[in-house]
Amino acid sequence: MQAAQLFVGLDIGGTKTAVLLVDSNNTLLGKATLPTRAATPDELLAAIARAIHTALTEANATPQQIESIGMGVPGQVDPATGIVQMAVNLNLQTYPLGAAVSAHFKVPTFLENDVRTAAIGAFNHLCQTEPVQTIAYLSIGTGIAAGLVLNGRLYRGHNGMAGEIGHMLVETDGEPCKCGMHGCLETIVSGPAIVRQFLAINPQTKSQVRHAGDVYCLADEGHPVAQNVVKHVSQYLARAIQWLIMSYDVEKVVLGGGVTRSGHRFLAPILREMATLRQQSSLAAELLLDENLHLISPDFNPGLWGAVQLAKQIFLEEVAVATAINAS
Repeated sequence: MQAAQLFVGLDIGGTKTAVLLVDSNNTLLGKATLPTRAATPDELLAAIARAIHTALTEANATPQQIESIGMGVPGQVDPATGIVQMAVNLNLQTYPLGAAVSAHFKVPTFLENDVRTAAIGAFNHLCQTEPVQTIAYLSIGTGIAAGLVLNGRLYRGHNGMAGEIGHMLVETDGEPCKCGMHGCLETIVSGPAIVRQFLAINPQTKSQVRHAGDVYCLADEGHPVAQNVVKHVSQYLARAIQWLIMSYDVEKVVLGGGVTRSGHRFLAPILREMATLRQQSSLAAELLLDENLHLISPDFNPGLWGAVQLAKQIFLEEVAVATAINAS
């Protein structure tokens, strides 16, 4: 009996590396989540290999069954070369991560920025229930960025930076941002920014409030400072959603990332702010609709499934090239 063809999807973050192992029918055979070790490129490569081997062990499979690997990686990624640049959380400045992983497992490997990878996963997931062609995936976590799928295809932009709305300037003389500017959207609506804004007024709660979800819980319980922070954050998120809809005329804005795991507590205040915008503008009333939003289920990891899609894409491209060569 012929061994199954296996495809690997990886979501590599600054603190953890997650992996899925599937067959050609997208049947989940193995998975793993391990700490990311990234003091050096060699240590990162070892951590990636360890995660993949853990998933292989669960599936009772071998590395020789892997056909291709897809990876979502933070930072600036060149999919054509597999080179990762400015991935601060991975200690990578300019490193050929794609080639290194490909050489280690001796299979084709395809890399993409993590948010854009998640956009691919979110798009394919949404297409299972709705006939969409154009979406923006808005990730709200440690940072904030959008991945764009326009007319069924990932849109990267001229410099591969399309959707980096986290670094749009929204508050003059605002908080410093890691990009070097002050007052970027990310300094208001990201997870760390939400916690910082709350603790600036309630520093005595530092031991109890460590994550954005804690602030949302307190707001839901009626805490006035938490409610003010959530309202401020939601105003800017509603505007960001409006920017994406007005700029790209997307059918859906899909919300994902760690902050969105607060579920209804996260979504409800955004919907209220969107209603306020609709009252101010007939154009907003026509285009900025509640049904334009889709909140990703916490049980679905779009980054991992997007990486699986990348793996299958590079495999099919390799097969097409080989077929063309054999036919010539």
